[in-house]
Parts: sequence; structure tokens; C-alpha cells
Amino acid sequence: MRTDISETAQIIQFADAARPKRRPVANHTSSVAKNEEGVSETAMNGKLREERKEIWRMAEAATRYWRLRLDFEDAVSFAQRLEIPEGSYHPVVNQAEDRMPMVRRWREALVKQLLTPAPDTRSVTWKQAVLASRQFRNTGVKSERIERAIADDVEFLKAHPTRRRDLEQ
Repeated sequence: MRTDISETAQIIQFADAARPKRRPVANHTSSVAKNEEGVSETAMNGKLREERKEIWRMAEAATRYWRLRLDFEDAVSFAQRLEIPEGSYHPVVNQAEDRMPMVRRWREALVKQLLTPAPDTRSVTWKQAVLASRQFRNTGVKSERIERAIADDVEFLKAHPTRRRDLEQ
């Protein structure tokens, strides 16, 4: 017994109401200031911040590398002192000779990052935390210089916002 598909199949009609309607995009071109190349101020600010971000990421990578390298060398040294098998996978760590050059490089990287222009508020917050914790204390850089760099960052970020807030109507 064969039934025709048209007799048993139910066709479900999806109403347009089930799908969320897109709101029409308001044309803000008249209220957005553009320069002579037709680029908005917000886009220019975003580009300036993006340029800062690449330099910041490089400085951040160096700082992170040396911090993690120090932590790793400490772990290897600890494992070797306890004579656990994991310690034998690495060359012998001579804390007296090997550690201080790495500490010096980490401090240099830290100062470089602190003095690198921050691309966003998260980076400024990081700088403020390092300043408050005084991690830079043995670098030869005074806190006033770091405070000045942070103030310059805050000023830049205020002068170059990436989002435009609508005015109250």
C-alpha cells in the first residue's frame, strides 16, 4: 500500500515573525567627522592604537619569556637538588652563574615594557599594578619616570577613543 507523498507530507510554513527582523542601520555619516581621505576619527584612533598594540605585544612577549625562563630554571634547579628523575632531563643549572644574567634580562624587558606606550586600558592597568608592587625596584628606573609614562598613556587613550558615545537626545 503506497501513499502519495503529497497526501502525508505536511508543509510547515515559517512565518516571518519567527525570525528576528533586522533593524535598519541608521545612517550616521552626517554626524561622524571624517578627514579629507574619508576616514572617520574613530577609525584613525583605532589605527593609532593598533600601531601601539604591535609594539606592546613584542615588549610583553620579551618580559613574559624571561619571567617564565626564570621560573623554569628554578624548577629545574629544585628538581636537581632533590635528585628526582625529571631533573636529569636538563643540563645542570648553576644558580650562582646562570640566574643573575637572566634576572638582569628580565628586569630590562620589564622596564622596556613599562616605558612602551600602552595600546589600551588593560595595559595601563598592568603598568599601574607593576608600579604598585614595585617589581621594577632594582632596575635603576625611578617610579616618577614610570608614573609619567602611565600619565602619557592615559592622556593618549582619552584623546584617541575607539568608540563614539552617542550624545544624549
